[in-house]
Amino acid sequence: MAVTWKKLAYEDDVITKALLTAKGDIIYASAAGTPAALAIGTNDYILRVSTDVPAWEAIGAPTAHTLNSHTAADGAVDFNLNQATDLVFKTVANEAALPVVDIAVGEPCWCTGELTLHICTSAS
Repeated sequence: MAVTWKKLAYEDDVITKALLTAKGDIIYASAAGTPAALAIGTNDYILRVSTDVPAWEAIGAPTAHTLNSHTAADGAVDFNLNQATDLVFKTVANEAALPVVDIAVGEPCWCTGELTLHICTSAS
């Protein structure tokens, strides 16, 4: 199987943040190809789906998770929805230099010449 890459879209090609009008809004599809915003729920509510419509539902408080007790990662890391800081990307000069060996599906690579971000979608 050959290595393949996909170029990430620019802002004009995606749903923009203008759809989100309040802190905590979530984007979902209200119909095929129709983005909509769902307002943030009440504290201690979770997001559920009923007949393909997302809605908030009461439940107990979530358990807190942190990565602070971990040492430097030497494999896959579950961030538990926490923000990654000091995350390093593989970089190359241009698209022609995107790697074809020692690469994994899902691995990002930044092309400095074109200022584009690519994600590996298949690897041999």
